[in-house]
This record gives sequence, C-alpha cells and structure tokens, in this order.
Amino acid sequence: MFWIRFKNKTHFMHLLPEGKEFFTHPIATTKRFFEVYKLHSDQETREYYAMQAKKMEDMEKRKKFRLDRIREAKERGEELEEDPRYYVDEEGVRRRRVKRWFGIWE
Repeated sequence: MFWIRFKNKTHFMHLLPEGKEFFTHPIATTKRFFEVYKLHSDQETREYYAMQAKKMEDMEKRKKFRLDRIREAKERGEELEEDPRYYVDEEGVRRRRVKRWFGIWE
C-alpha cells in the first residue's frame, strides 16, 4: 500500500530504481530508494510550509481589511454592524457560528 501511494505521489519517480534491480543489487537499490524518499519528504515539507505561509499571509490581509473597514466606519461616524452569523476568533479569523441542534453543539 505504501509503495503504490508513494509511486503515484512522488515527483521523483524517474529517480527510483526498477524493481528487478533489487535482486541483482539489493544494497544499492535500497540506498537509492531511501535517497529518493528523502528528496520526496523534503519536497512535501517545502510545499507544506509554503501553503502555511500563504494561509498566514491571507489571514493577515483579511484581518487588516476588517480593521480598516471598522476604522473607516468610525471616521464617518457610523456604527459598523457585524453579521450575527459570524464571529472573530482569537487568531483574528472570521468564522461562521455553528448552529445548535438540540443543544449539543457549541
């Protein structure tokens, strides 16, 4: 299962040794497999960190936009009405409130 998922997901498939090479050179084949697996895991880590950085940047932009809207409304002397279906959590992200169903959801 691991092997099939790894072969389908990796960008370094062309670097993997062929299966029949394992019987003629088992140590070299195993060593090469682990080198390719390390490349694969490093690539996945870089992609994950880039995705997280993008999410954090997007969150900061949304927070800045929301604060600017509040500031502009105060300058005009208006009261900015917040939608009661949403709330702002401790990270500054606007989230939809969960509907209560027989009192079991918070």
